[in-house]
Amino acid sequence: MTSDRPPESRRPIKARQQVWVHWLAHVLAGAGVTPNQMSAASVVAAVLGAAAYGGAALAPSAGAAYLVAAAIFIQLRLLANLLDGLMAVEEGKKTPTGVLYNEFPDRIADTVLLVATGYASGWPVLGWLAAVLAIATAYI
Repeated sequence: MTSDRPPESRRPIKARQQVWVHWLAHVLAGAGVTPNQMSAASVVAAVLGAAAYGGAALAPSAGAAYLVAAAIFIQLRLLANLLDGLMAVEEGKKTPTGVLYNEFPDRIADTVLLVATGYASGWPVLGWLAAVLAIATAYI
């Protein structure tokens, strides 16, 4: 998000090429939303997704609705993650703490969602293992 590389040298992501995503980043940046706030919003979406997984585990009769909610929150988490980068790089909203906000909230969000998935599935060890592997992968 806050690298000094030109935008064209960034890793290609198909969603980043969508016109509506650029429009949304522009509107949010114009409204005063910062990339760091978008990074924090991705954690909020992850926590809500994890809560939905918990709801699916605790109320099996409504499990399908909770799983749909979890899927929606996961997508919102990914959208927030995409928007923080677009706002920082393409809207010129980089901050001195942007590097920290670009990475640390992602690790929290990944961990929250993966661990919750493990517990909801009845395999908490697999959720923790997935979280550890996701963090390790991010730093390799």
